[in-house]
Amino acid sequence: MTSAPTPPAHRRQRCGLRCQVGLLVLALGLLTLWAMAQPLGDWHIPRVHYLPLHTLMELASVLVAFLVFATVWHTPAREVSGSLVLLALALAASGWLDIFHALSFRDMPVFITPSSSEKSIAFWLVARAWVALSLLAYSLWPGQPPMRKSSRHVLLFGACVLVLMISWGVIFHEHALPDTFVPGSGLTPFKVGVERAITAVLALAAWRLWRRSGQTRSLSQVLLFAATMLLLYGEIFLTRYALSNDLQNMLGHLFKVLAYLVIYWGLMVVTVRRPYQALADQTQALQNANDTLRAQALALDSTVTPVGVFDAQGHVVWRNRASRELLPPGSLPNQDPLNLFELPAITDATVAQAMRQSLDQGKAWSGVVPVIDGAGRHRQVRRVVTPLSGPNGEAQGYVSVSEDVTDSLQAQSRYQRVLETALDGFCVLDANGRLLEANQALANMSGYSTAELVGKPIRELDASTEPSGFRARSEHVMAHGHDLFATRHRHKRGHDYPVEVSITRDPHNGHFYAFVRDTSERDQAHADQRELERQLQQAQKMQALGQLTGGIAHDFNNILTAVLGYATLALDRLVPDKQSKLARYLGEVVAASERGRELIAKLLLFTRTQATADAAMIAPTQVLHEVLAMLKPSIPPGVVIGTRVDDTSALRIHPGELHQVLVNLILNARDAIGPSGHIDIHLHQVVVTEPMLCAASHEAFAGPFLALDVCDSGGGIPPADLPRLFEPFFTTKGVGKGTGLGLAMVQGILRRAGAYVSVQSRQGGGTCFRLYFPLVTAALPPCAAAPVPPVRADGAGQLVWVLDDQPAVGRYLHELLVGEGYRVEVFDTPQRLLEALPGQGHGVVALLTDLTMPGMDGLELAGQVHRRLPALPIFLCTGHGEGLDAADLAARGIRQVFRKPLDNRALLRALADRLAHPTLNRASQRRATDRLTGGE
Repeated sequence: MTSAPTPPAHRRQRCGLRCQVGLLVLALGLLTLWAMAQPLGDWHIPRVHYLPLHTLMELASVLVAFLVFATVWHTPAREVSGSLVLLALALAASGWLDIFHALSFRDMPVFITPSSSEKSIAFWLVARAWVALSLLAYSLWPGQPPMRKSSRHVLLFGACVLVLMISWGVIFHEHALPDTFVPGSGLTPFKVGVERAITAVLALAAWRLWRRSGQTRSLSQVLLFAATMLLLYGEIFLTRYALSNDLQNMLGHLFKVLAYLVIYWGLMVVTVRRPYQALADQTQALQNANDTLRAQALALDSTVTPVGVFDAQGHVVWRNRASRELLPPGSLPNQDPLNLFELPAITDATVAQAMRQSLDQGKAWSGVVPVIDGAGRHRQVRRVVTPLSGPNGEAQGYVSVSEDVTDSLQAQSRYQRVLETALDGFCVLDANGRLLEANQALANMSGYSTAELVGKPIRELDASTEPSGFRARSEHVMAHGHDLFATRHRHKRGHDYPVEVSITRDPHNGHFYAFVRDTSERDQAHADQRELERQLQQAQKMQALGQLTGGIAHDFNNILTAVLGYATLALDRLVPDKQSKLARYLGEVVAASERGRELIAKLLLFTRTQATADAAMIAPTQVLHEVLAMLKPSIPPGVVIGTRVDDTSALRIHPGELHQVLVNLILNARDAIGPSGHIDIHLHQVVVTEPMLCAASHEAFAGPFLALDVCDSGGGIPPADLPRLFEPFFTTKGVGKGTGLGLAMVQGILRRAGAYVSVQSRQGGGTCFRLYFPLVTAALPPCAAAPVPPVRADGAGQLVWVLDDQPAVGRYLHELLVGEGYRVEVFDTPQRLLEALPGQGHGVVALLTDLTMPGMDGLELAGQVHRRLPALPIFLCTGHGEGLDAADLAARGIRQVFRKPLDNRALLRALADRLAHPTLNRASQRRATDRLTGGE
């Protein structure tokens, strides 16, 4: 009783029914156990009532058994498995044996021979054993194939013969039957053993059916399991020998009737419900197929592709709406005169003849045919005609599928025109990399004509060195669908040029379609952009180095102030013998400190970015002559310096800074030449027509300039060192021969002056530095009068306040000023000085303060002190005075600015000068401040 695959909904329904049947069987089992535990020994039915009741119960089970057999027997053989037929025959045979059992029951009328318990029990045991064994056999082999009718009749005949033989043996040979009941002794071991064996067989069959119902999800398997369990419960009632009574016997017979009814239900599922369900499924499938065909017909009629069916002569049989719209039918009602091989379906007789010949040979024909539509317009239609062959291969008709390609052909024509006017090159390649098509842009790009390009292998255009370039690219395109890459192509004249290629593949014909773009201009633009980015990075790097250098210089200035100051004080005040070793030692300390101050000055000069405050119009020739006169002792006798001045224009630059630039370049040239050679200095005007890059700032510049050339005949600069010449701390000189700050300082000066520099050098051919200064058309200013020397005065107990956050600097200034006769009070924070100002400020004659301090800088402090004591002279000390405005200094009461490390003599002289002339007018204050902030 196997089941075909079922839909998920039916499967879930059967799974739920299996659980319900299992729970019901379990409940009946518990009820059976409860009933078996009750004291039912006194429940006896009178014989007069028990006999008809027993007979009725047996006849009910026989009736159900015969119904099962009749249902299976009259079901078509192909719908019932062989296992089910055997089970039905077993139930029918057991029905006959149950009839004989009821007729042979004690106190029943004579049936052939007198009734007896032995005959009745024998029929009963055989019937129960037969059913149990048939259920076990079914549980073991449920899926036997259906039997033919002849086999079924043979089995039926055999079953009838076997029943007759059993009946004949039990009725006529009662004395040969095993004893089942001995009066006075009870049941025999034979009867007990047979019934327990029947119980065990039923239990095994139930277990097998339960497992199979879980594996197959079959409803019939579940019902047969329930029936087997009911028979098992009935056997339990019928085999309770210790407390046997009439009620138990009736319950056993009742379970048997119920079991047969459940078997009948299960067989009905297989023999009746399943065929009807299959018929319903087939009906639904047929309806679905009809719906699908109807939908396909509607879709075919609604499709925009013209489709027609024609007979063997070419006359139309059926065509869809799109075909009727393309070629409308004639004016006659119910008549469509369209013919596949005539107007208006085709206007070219040659094409019609070729189509007819191909179809007569049984081959499909495809091609483009000209037609005339309903509006009288000529159209181009791509048509595929397939012959419909009969059983003998003769043509019975044709199916035509058309497509209006008029617009696509026009688009293809436009596509050809677009490709011919495109700026990018276009080509079509076959699977071997040979050009099948090329536009004019690719021809112009490569130098070949379009005729020369067609048929040429792409490897002759590709300038890359990859041995299998196209093969690798084609594999990548086939794997990913497209590719975009950059390569180089070779021009017909032999030179290479960069290109960008976008390539894709048509899987239908295997051709590759490629667009080729010449990227020469774009690559040049990218190179220019990268150069600008490099210039920006260089500027940022130099800015960062300037900030770092400025911070280091500021801190180092404070250290040098204490070292140089204490060394000078010790040398001046504590060493009377200036020729002693201590004097020489202190002199070395002072000299080293002075060199450190010069180094810090160079660092600060490098960090300055604003134009010099006192940059003025100067004559560069005058500065050049001063520098040459100063350096003459430092130039070896074998080095010849030649000067040439072709232009005497003025420059806007601080003379001291131009002086430093010339000194650095000339000394570098001297070091590069060695003991003999020549240095050429040339001052002239140049015009830069093409933009150049400054070797220092890497900025582009062009236009007219006043050029200053400093060239030498040395060994030249290695090419790898040229980009780093103007970096701070970079030097090509040996260890101890250079700080690497000379050209870095030159860079800072040129940046502030708005000038540029270029370097030309070759190994063994010398080096030439050319400075480009902006031209200035204004006239040179007149020479200023020399300043009047200040009046000298010594301290006489005046109170001077000193503010510096560095204790070493504060102690040095205290020592310096006290030694000159002043009273000094030192403060280490601005807050402490401001707190002391209300009580002691009126006795102070001067304030000496640092610029950079935590919490409050010297300018803010000077402003607050000046508002309270406007007449108090304030002196500012700083290691980095760039950006100080003279007007702002004067407004805050600052009389003079001193650079760190401090020059103690200049400080004492300025302090004495201010104390001796406390009423200097505002103009003289501004001139002094301008002079000191400009670069002392």
